[in-house]
Amino acid sequence: MSDFKNKIIIVTGAGNGIGRGIAKLMAEQGAKVIIATKEDTEGYQVEQDMTAAGYCAKYIQTDVRDEQSVQHMLRTTETEVGNVDVLVNNAGITIFKPLIETTLDDWNKVIDTDLKGVFLCSKYAAQNMIAHKTKGCIINISSNHAYRTLPDTEVYAAAKGGINAMTRSMAISLGKYGIRVNSICPGFTDTHHYQNWLTAKENPEVLEQEIHALHALGSISTPTDIAHMVSFLASDKSRNVTGADFLVDGGLTSRLYYSQKF
Repeated sequence: MSDFKNKIIIVTGAGNGIGRGIAKLMAEQGAKVIIATKEDTEGYQVEQDMTAAGYCAKYIQTDVRDEQSVQHMLRTTETEVGNVDVLVNNAGITIFKPLIETTLDDWNKVIDTDLKGVFLCSKYAAQNMIAHKTKGCIINISSNHAYRTLPDTEVYAAAKGGINAMTRSMAISLGKYGIRVNSICPGFTDTHHYQNWLTAKENPEVLEQEIHALHALGSISTPTDIAHMVSFLASDKSRNVTGADFLVDGGLTSRLYYSQKF
């Protein structure tokens, strides 16, 4: 496939999990992919794997919390690869702790990565698009926690809710330049992070069965499921779609409540 031939697509947090899945699918569809992630080991490994498979990929060390790092990433992309067509804001972290035990440092870590990172990357990618008159798009990876959440997730839910709100505002602000902005809200997704979380629990097999039972389709998402939605939103097939949020969670958020009694 070559739906995105010669298109330059930045994926933050592409060193593993959902981000890596997005980067891989977009490269398979012909894009030149910028792997904008923080850890060198992961970044170089993804770059190596993708180039060995014949795809065009470049790792640029990026800390989305740091304005200078984000600026450097965009400058390097422009000078060494080309002008940005698509930005996928995927980088994020999770801290789930009881509210009364959550520290200001916990708050800052999550908000700086999950929310400020989206702001910084979007700002400088949009500047690049506007300067080169590129009718590009920005896709923010949010979470179903922006809609329905759980105890002890206040900081994460705040960050993801902020992403959805910022998505709508950015769509309005950037629409006059032909730039579209949308968000994708995954639920449980089968990543290393999910598997590590699961295996640390008591009776992980039983827990996984219960998790799957919560989903209308009986299964959780994969990174590729999220990547396919990114592909749609980055393509001309969604040319008149902007300011929207898309749940990709197997119907998990559709459920009002869950009971084994009735």
